[in-house]
Amino acid sequence: MNLESTLKASLWLAAAATLLIVGTYFYNFHGPLSNSPQDWESFGGYIGGVLGPFYAFLAFIGLLETLRQSRLQRELEGLLHTIHQFEKDLNYCAGLTVTCDSPWIWGNDFDAASDIKELPLRTLLESDSIDWEQHLEELRDGLAFRMQADGTLFQDRDIWLKAKLAAEGLFNYLELYRSKGGEQAVCEYYYKAYEIPKNRLADSDWPRA
Repeated sequence: MNLESTLKASLWLAAAATLLIVGTYFYNFHGPLSNSPQDWESFGGYIGGVLGPFYAFLAFIGLLETLRQSRLQRELEGLLHTIHQFEKDLNYCAGLTVTCDSPWIWGNDFDAASDIKELPLRTLLESDSIDWEQHLEELRDGLAFRMQADGTLFQDRDIWLKAKLAAEGLFNYLELYRSKGGEQAVCEYYYKAYEIPKNRLADSDWPRA
């Protein structure tokens, strides 16, 4: 139950309790309204004594729910921050150049890409026109070093491993975010954007029979 539902339920309970207590009082002491201050003082004492603790209890429940929702919101924001970090790492790895010698392009002859020796990892993770299964498995054990656009040097297998760990971390925290009531739109975005790369990296961890 969220904070809004809790507050609505508390208001309904308070209204129902008020009607019940006031109705019971007038049922037992029916008659014209009194002009005596003492009578109204007695009525106020009755209402305050009976409903006061109940209202205080509802206020306490509302406070607890507010604190719980605040804590949950901070937790969700922390999870989302971690998800963003894994997303950043995965996108960085996907942009790195890896070895891909003469890849087989679906729907073309075997020599269609014979002059290709390297390409961004993203192509193997997202493209449906290339034989990604074979080349991702080769990267898993690849010892070749590739010079990146910024001058850094990475080994193929390290790029593959970093991408795989980033994808696993992203979806592990995304599942935790979802289980704690995170926004459905956020979950749908990440599943749509990264489920295929994550599955391809996971599948490449197991050699084909």
